[in-house]
Amino acid sequence: MDKNKTILIIDDDLHIRRILEIKIRNSGYDILTAKNGKQGLEIIQNQKPDAVISDLNMPRLDGKELCIMTNPLKKDHPFLTIIITGRINPNEQKWINEMQDTLFMEKPFSPSKIIEVLTRYFEKINS
Repeated sequence: MDKNKTILIIDDDLHIRRILEIKIRNSGYDILTAKNGKQGLEIIQNQKPDAVISDLNMPRLDGKELCIMTNPLKKDHPFLTIIITGRINPNEQKWINEMQDTLFMEKPFSPSKIIEVLTRYFEKINS
């Protein structure tokens, strides 16, 4: 695994941010965190993480708006986006499918499943 990959975790729930941060850092990744979508957008634009894990429902800028705003950036710097939320409906799945390198995970989620997805993504782009 490439130990130099940086993962941005965006969630307004401190507990979820901390759990993901600890588990993913223990897997060898560098971690950045943001407590809302607006802060996350600034980090994406300035630090260009290799993957973003974002809650869907957040204050200041929700996960859907964040994806729509950052999708064009993926042309110059591709990165994986994982959207996590407690609810799935067909409309959400539709817009997620239209985004480049974006997938959906339902809460409650397993941090080990997220790490698996990250590992597969980085293996695919490095092969």
